[in-house]
Amino acid sequence: MDDYIVKGIKSFPQFSEVPEEQLQAYVELSEVCTYQPGEIIVKPGDEINKMYLVLEGNIRIQLKRGDQFTVIDTFDPGDLTGKLPFSRLQSSLAYVTVMEESTVLVTHEDNFPEIASHYQLIESFVHALSDRIRHFTTQQQQNEKLLALGKLSAGLAHELNNPASAMVRSATSLKSNLHAKPEKFKGMMELQLSEEQVDAINKIIFDKLESDPPSLSLMERTSQEDELADWLEDHGIEEAYELAETFAEHGFDVSALEEINNIGDDMLLPPVIKWIEDVFVTEKMIAEVEDAARRISDLVSSIKTYSHMDQANEKEPVDLEKLLKSTLSILNHRIKEKQVTVEVNIPDDLPEFCGFVSELNQVWMNLLDNAVDALEQEGYIEISAESKNGDLRIYFKDNGTGIPEEVQNKIFDPFFTTKGVGQGTGLGLDFVRKIVQKHDGTISVHSKPGETIFELCFPLN
Repeated sequence: MDDYIVKGIKSFPQFSEVPEEQLQAYVELSEVCTYQPGEIIVKPGDEINKMYLVLEGNIRIQLKRGDQFTVIDTFDPGDLTGKLPFSRLQSSLAYVTVMEESTVLVTHEDNFPEIASHYQLIESFVHALSDRIRHFTTQQQQNEKLLALGKLSAGLAHELNNPASAMVRSATSLKSNLHAKPEKFKGMMELQLSEEQVDAINKIIFDKLESDPPSLSLMERTSQEDELADWLEDHGIEEAYELAETFAEHGFDVSALEEINNIGDDMLLPPVIKWIEDVFVTEKMIAEVEDAARRISDLVSSIKTYSHMDQANEKEPVDLEKLLKSTLSILNHRIKEKQVTVEVNIPDDLPEFCGFVSELNQVWMNLLDNAVDALEQEGYIEISAESKNGDLRIYFKDNGTGIPEEVQNKIFDPFFTTKGVGQGTGLGLDFVRKIVQKHDGTISVHSKPGETIFELCFPLN
């Protein structure tokens, strides 16, 4: 049986150069196990202390996110998984599940020292470990990019949806309002107004459009609407309360309505009042469309600033406050969800700092995204900067839960994360550190419950 297994292992490319006597020793130090479809070999939290070589069949590594499983990797005959010699793997974050009846050679880590005495054999395991690290790193980096893209897309979708919906609502209302215009215009034409009367009506309209309405409390606004509605009803105007709301919003009071009434006789008042109200309603809808379009334009501008589109990847002067605000615009939906207060205190007299803008934006995004994650409802974030001893120092401060002291020296390590399974890859702060180092800078963290400060230091010369 052992000879049959040795010949099978010898046929795998990574073991083809290993002498058969070393493979024989490997088999003798291991156990041949058969697993059935659906059987779970390892589950999250289990200690990883065995190496698995698939001889026949297929097994799969998968993460559970909610009720769904995400496949991380699959292993066919000749593939190694589990704890390899010299690896630092301690416990599992995923399920190792058998997909079809599989025969697996299982080696306990207690036998690794003896395996290490066989040079060609241990060399094949080292190559397998290097390949696994390379593959896993590439895969996790891709996952990190997709995770960042997902957050960015979610933020954009949320932020674009509100003004887009507002534009649709206003455009629909404007269309309905314009359909009623011909009848109202006909009513105005039948009045046969004089040139002086037309000028007087236009003056009232444009004076109100060009002036800011007074700032009123809710009680004052309600009282003014009631006065306007009473006046309109006393003068035989239909839909008095609907009209009163529009007139109050644009700063009309009873004296302004009296001014309209003095333009002509009693027959003129109702159609003129309706015409003036219609002008203001149309203006309001157009203003809402304009405001929504401007919000969309500002968001697109923020995205362009954040991604640094159409720009060469070269160092250039950094407008720190502008870049930070563009990043905050993208994260605005998350900030609003938690009702987080954000203060940006960037002095106007900072010395010029040059850097790779698109990469620095990734630094701000990661630090701010992590800060929002750490905050409870109504938390606080402060971003500040100063020039000190020839360096630019930028501080990201939050009043969140803090980072436990025992892991503070690990948070910049690749794949280290304090988040739950499936919520982070542990590469965000590793990327941040590498980008900061690319700018010849440093990053450090000072944290205690209720206060965490990330300090970035960039040389200005």
